[in-house]
Amino acid sequence: MQNRRYELPFDPDFFARRAAAGDRLPPIAAFRHAYAANLWTGPESKSGPGASLDQTAAIRRFLPALCRQLGVRNLLDLPCGDFHWMATIDLGSTQYIGADLLPELVDANTGRYAQPGREFRVLNLMTSPLPVVDLLLCRDCFVHLSFSDITRAIANIHAARPTYLLTTTFPEQHVNDDIMTGDWRPLNLEAAPFHWPPPHEVLAEECTEADGLFADKSLGLWRVDALPSSPTPAA
Repeated sequence: MQNRRYELPFDPDFFARRAAAGDRLPPIAAFRHAYAANLWTGPESKSGPGASLDQTAAIRRFLPALCRQLGVRNLLDLPCGDFHWMATIDLGSTQYIGADLLPELVDANTGRYAQPGREFRVLNLMTSPLPVVDLLLCRDCFVHLSFSDITRAIANIHAARPTYLLTTTFPEQHVNDDIMTGDWRPLNLEAAPFHWPPPHEVLAEECTEADGLFADKSLGLWRVDALPSSPTPAA
């Protein structure tokens, strides 16, 4: 399969190029720049084109049903970004916690969207103690993290012990590229170096970006206790 990284309308090596020029940004600075500059060129949301209402139509249909099916009492959405598409979903009695690395996003979301049963927190998926929840939604996150930062995030998720993890995966991606955190690539969590077991469910997002080149973009549902506790990515 062709390297699909370069088929979206933004530079997937932006932060690697900056680092090569001597300007290496830590994760919070990288993501702050991405939002401030609309680096991922989202037409509706600075979280990128994948956060548009069109590209989230499938997940907005199936997420409430999945929560009912699994008996999800509380959901942590990390990263929640600007809450653009999630604001349209009725989760019923499921308690929602939206979290993000950037305090300015959390403050904006709190002022605009907080209500009983819905709150927002500043959390770092790699380092912050995470709340105990039934379901951790981690959409379009690992695709922006280096292998080493994914390893740190998974270790932190294991420590928090959510029952389920629902996260982005591309089942037809055979080779996973390492990147600098803040950049982007499609990622198959069943392939090397992660070797996760098959997910409990695969929920196709029906992605139409790049004329269907990312049609395999999905959310995989795993029990956290079934995931490898110590992935060993290549250096």
